[in-house]
Amino acid sequence: MERKMKCRNCESGEMQDANENYHYRECGLDNVTIVGITIRKCPECGNVMPMIPNIEGLHDSLAQTIIKKNGPLTPTEIVFLRKSLGWSGSDFAKNMHCDRSQVSKWEHGTVEMSKPYDLLLREMVASGKKITDYHSIELVWRRNTKPRQLRLQLQKKVWKEAA
Repeated sequence: MERKMKCRNCESGEMQDANENYHYRECGLDNVTIVGITIRKCPECGNVMPMIPNIEGLHDSLAQTIIKKNGPLTPTEIVFLRKSLGWSGSDFAKNMHCDRSQVSKWEHGTVEMSKPYDLLLREMVASGKKITDYHSIELVWRRNTKPRQLRLQLQKKVWKEAA
């Protein structure tokens, strides 16, 4: 038996499910619409609650789409990509080898990000360089070493390295 969910906003209406498109403003980008997801709506107060499956995968997909676009990154795209890497403004400045005031100028649109910084950010996102990667991984290149065997296993619809 399916239990109806009460509205968290008004606490009187029962949320009703509908399959719809959703303008996903919460991600910080103005141009994102998620097609055909479950939206819970309260008929009493109009509260809307999207049910977004695999939100981390959605954000990864958005980041990959942004870095493949032609032309310079917009301020909102820069903020989105920084957050997708898990970086604060200070972390971003450190990893981009610039000062915090420069990051602020890019993110507020007072200065356009130069091509070298733009390419560096896109490369960091493309290679999945989350903040923990920069401070914990030491890359060592050796000749004549055997490549490490990778074992992958599907876990909750995501491929992960098996133990």
